[in-house]
Amino acid sequence: MNRLYSTVLACITVALVSIAMPANSDAEEIAWQDLVPPMEESFFFEDDVPIGERVRMDLDNKNVRIPGFIVPVDFENRQVVTRFLFVPYFGACIHEPAPPPNQTIYAEFEPGYTLESLWDPFWIEGTLSTSKVVEDLATASYTLRAEKIEPFVY
Repeated sequence: MNRLYSTVLACITVALVSIAMPANSDAEEIAWQDLVPPMEESFFFEDDVPIGERVRMDLDNKNVRIPGFIVPVDFENRQVVTRFLFVPYFGACIHEPAPPPNQTIYAEFEPGYTLESLWDPFWIEGTLSTSKVVEDLATASYTLRAEKIEPFVY
């Protein structure tokens, strides 16, 4: 029960801090809702692209910082993650259904990151692009060339 409480608290804290905390670097701090284009009246009629797959083209090639959870896709060696999906809440793609593609970021971190626990939230920073990646666990509408991963401290 304590583990569940801690996870719920971490998710809420990630959401709140992603809105309120100033960035510590030159990267633009964004929240998950910033990845979704604003809805317009013509939004539903112009094409057949589902809402969950629409992206913000103005974020292409932007240096960003965003909080979330790591879902490993590839390991360099035991517990060292080099490719992963980055998602807004714990359990996405593993214990829960995957978030929509525009709420999923495919990321690569060349040096690799030693992942101690899937429960822990992280800040990730790097260059975001609007290219789609399909993995077995989920589809991501965004990719990120990660330059920095650090634990989310709450």
